[in-house]
Amino acid sequence: MSWKTQLRRVLEATGLIGPYYRWREARLAAIVSDPVDDGLPMPPPALLTLVSGAAGQAWYSERGREDAAQFRALALEQGIDLTQPRTVLDWGVGCGRIARWLAADVTAAGGQFLGCDIHPKLVAWCAEALPGRYLRNGLRPPLPLARASLDLVYSHSVLTHLTEDTARAWLAELRRLLKPDGCAILTFHDETYAHAWGPPQVAERLASEAYVVWNNALEGSNYLSAWTRRAHFRALAEADFTVAAIIEGGADFPTQAIAVLRPRDPSPPAQRLV
Repeated sequence: MSWKTQLRRVLEATGLIGPYYRWREARLAAIVSDPVDDGLPMPPPALLTLVSGAAGQAWYSERGREDAAQFRALALEQGIDLTQPRTVLDWGVGCGRIARWLAADVTAAGGQFLGCDIHPKLVAWCAEALPGRYLRNGLRPPLPLARASLDLVYSHSVLTHLTEDTARAWLAELRRLLKPDGCAILTFHDETYAHAWGPPQVAERLASEAYVVWNNALEGSNYLSAWTRRAHFRALAEADFTVAAIIEGGADFPTQAIAVLRPRDPSPPAQRLV
């Protein structure tokens, strides 16, 4: 174990990892980034860093546009056309990296755009800068939304920061919120992504462990990262969903794996014996 890893473990054990991690984020936010004007509101450096670990505007803008286009296309393949009135949730909206490319279109089509996040500053910025309604959520469900109220829920790199038990709870909650013909599009760290982009120890552990948590502290933040094999994610999801597709993570470019999920029909009520 390297001295850096040893230091992190000491900070975790003493409860000092939170202040240290926030101090590190503040230093990263101070690094000057070339400005990008894409015609949409741009969050301040501190919020960019809170979400992505850096204050770079180019990545935020370009990858946000690309991910929004991919989610839109995947939803359309499942019959969820965002040019029609739809109710859409960005679960873990952050500072709107993807929402800023989708929210206006959803609302312009007569739909409702919702976003939620664990961090109040991110929720406040989105509510001020973007169309739609934005909510703060806890680490665990529920969300204050009605059962079967959503056509589409998507998330990018949210499950990647949750322990397995928390991830299971949220999958069940997303199933509760989706309409029977709705769709969930969720990214996660799979074994391909781990081997190409993750810490070497994670790839090694995935050979024998189905779900690996790296830096098990500050759950829900970028400090904790979660990794799972595609087959295990399928098994996790199938408790609540039918898996329409799982797209492998990128080996040549850092794109996370994507799961496209349709709500599983609820079990029929037990028949009463007469």
